Amino acid sequence: MATRVTPAQRQTTRGQTPDMERSIAISGQATGSVRLYSSIVTTAPGSKTRIHHHGPCETSIYILAGRGRYTWGPSGLDESMPAQAGDFVYIPAGEIHVEENASETEPLVVVLTRNCAEPVVEYVDADPDPEGEPPAPC
Repeated sequence: MATRVTPAQRQTTRGQTPDMERSIAISGQATGSVRLYSSIVTTAPGSKTRIHHHGPCETSIYILAGRGRYTWGPSGLDESMPAQAGDFVYIPAGEIHVEENASETEPLVVVLTRNCAEPVVEYVDADPDPEGEPPAPC
């Protein structure tokens, strides 16, 4: 059965950091998806994720607005590339990486899609959450 998810029906939650908002449209919980997750993620100016990967899940990121910076590699910081509105970014399954809003003044807004129906995130750094809360899954 086809399902329409309106903005009002999306589940909006805190993202990986207090400066990140996740508006989940498609997931196992939201729509009964078996192998797909899709959300709109808004990251505050200057904010970034901890070093992490998404296990067996591949990730597609479409930049709706703003400028991002993506780092990856064995440490999560070895390689770097910028991305801006209109760009797609592909993160392979298991790739250790960091997503960052490269602007100090504008939010970064992306459409994020994964081939796993539930959030999967594995942190590889020991950086505790500054708010004292456990980080939300991606």
